[in-house]
Amino acid sequence: MKHHVLKVGDGRGFVVDLGNRQGRAVITAAHCLPQLPSCHLARYPEDETYQALLGHLGDSSSVWAACRFVDPMADLAVLIAPDSQVLHNEADAYDELLAQFDPLPIADAPVMGRETITVGGGAITIDGQTRTSSKYEIERETAGVGPVHLCSLDGRWIGARVSRRHGWLWVEPGSVVIPGMSGSPILSPEGAAIGVCSTGGDDVCQCPVLVDKLSAELLREIQRESARQ
Repeated sequence: MKHHVLKVGDGRGFVVDLGNRQGRAVITAAHCLPQLPSCHLARYPEDETYQALLGHLGDSSSVWAACRFVDPMADLAVLIAPDSQVLHNEADAYDELLAQFDPLPIADAPVMGRETITVGGGAITIDGQTRTSSKYEIERETAGVGPVHLCSLDGRWIGARVSRRHGWLWVEPGSVVIPGMSGSPILSPEGAAIGVCSTGGDDVCQCPVLVDKLSAELLREIQRESARQ
């Protein structure tokens, strides 16, 4: 049976389609990588390639992958096949593994809103004299709130809610996200990935919003391919 979520190191990832240029990719949390690639453009393939990183959930990791994108500040990474000219066997194994998964589309998280509130108008006492301040209105942003589904450690899709504040999602309750779920997709009710499980806690879990934290180039490739299907 095809599915979406696979093993990435000690965490997880999910499959997206980049189209003819680079085929399928894996989105995961950056902290699931053994180490970050070298920060320069003259990298050798081995600088951005990870051995035995991917596999099926519950199995050992045996498939190699290369890093296409990583943002350690957002805790987000994208993996692709190893260089097929240098590591053709490893690239074939990558393609064979990802062919067993269904790619997920990417969509925006719940949209933030705005509200108008009235402030002032209260009584203020200064040096024994009471005065009434003027009332005035201000606008402020409100969180985008909505239901989501997360993949539990036993492979079930469980319900939760998120609050979107700019480029971040707060999963509530935070205790839903536990160690081992890092890199799992956060799905909208329509089944599109809107975020990636990252840092969890008892009260709240903060996670990156994909359309805000992925590179513009990658987002265009994924959304263009989703539109074709």
